[in-house]
Amino acid sequence: MSIDPIISIAQEAENRKTEIESLRNIPKDIIQIVKDLGLVKKWAAKEYGGEQASISEISQMLQSIAYHNASLAWVIGVTSCSSLFSGYLPPSMATQLFGDKQAMIGGFAGPAGIARKVEGGLEVNGKWSWGSGITHCSHIVGGVLLKENEKMVGTALVFFQADEIKMHDNWRVLGLKGTHSIDYSAKNVFIPNNRWSPFPLETPTINAPLYRFSFLGALSLAVSSVGLGLAKRALQEINTLAQVKSPFGQGKKLAQRETIQVEFAKLQGTYWAAIALFQNTIAEAELETKQGLCSIDSKAKIRLAACHSLQLAEQVVSGAYRLAGGSAIWENHKLEELMRDIKVVAQHGMVSTGNYRTVGAFLLGNQVPEQML
Repeated sequence: MSIDPIISIAQEAENRKTEIESLRNIPKDIIQIVKDLGLVKKWAAKEYGGEQASISEISQMLQSIAYHNASLAWVIGVTSCSSLFSGYLPPSMATQLFGDKQAMIGGFAGPAGIARKVEGGLEVNGKWSWGSGITHCSHIVGGVLLKENEKMVGTALVFFQADEIKMHDNWRVLGLKGTHSIDYSAKNVFIPNNRWSPFPLETPTINAPLYRFSFLGALSLAVSSVGLGLAKRALQEINTLAQVKSPFGQGKKLAQRETIQVEFAKLQGTYWAAIALFQNTIAEAELETKQGLCSIDSKAKIRLAACHSLQLAEQVVSGAYRLAGGSAIWENHKLEELMRDIKVVAQHGMVSTGNYRTVGAFLLGNQVPEQML
């Protein structure tokens, strides 16, 4: 039976983990296959060569890839989210950015830079973080505060060409080592009017359910998907280890010990709970987008589901690591890799514990700006 090409490239990344972590980046040949398969354009509009795939399809794909290699899943996930822009931008701009089959856009959309309106475009200065995979990108996005005559007039997105920014090779971290999520900066860069847009992107230019879904919600779900893939692999790893490990070579194997059985069942239940919350929330929101706009209530549920399912996934990986004992501390053990990766995934702002406060404030009747959800 032939192997799914997506699983095949994920397995290739897993087999080359040492190389990937040494490079702190995904090798160019793997990225080329990713582009050829259209994986970073799955959320791009069909008009620009994308698949316009559903949120649920992408989340399943990312979980499957993360099961093998989290860095590859992460880069595909966050750059796939950028392809959602294609459903909101004017057709001429979307064609320029996404029309090429090899198009890949990454970067940080938060307003970390300053852009001043000048004749014909913007003059941009700033420094951004979490530029995952941007060395492979055709354009790099940067969020900016927009100024006109020294007065703040809003926020925007600019789309840099690679030679317009300085990339800072500073990605030396605990986990997700191969994502090369570096800082990048711009100094007095001119961006013409056909390469920037007001942000948030509120009104789709393409009338399709995908582009009625919460944009930030899609990003948070992509991040959480990576964590859920790690959790599934952690359960498999501890299960396999439990069948053969007998501490000190004496007595029952881990799988035969009552305390391990209880703890493993708890971890399995936690994972199933995370998956149920995650999938049910996506299904409800996608049904709503087919009927109309994504309501603020749905957006809040999406953000909570992404955050909470990731927190549960972290519990699963941490629990599996703990059950493995000393076996898991070695660099060549998969659970050591999973533990490092989940800790970095959980630190990302889209799924960190701070999201509980935002959603909790909304659920308790406080006014929360919809763009925060």
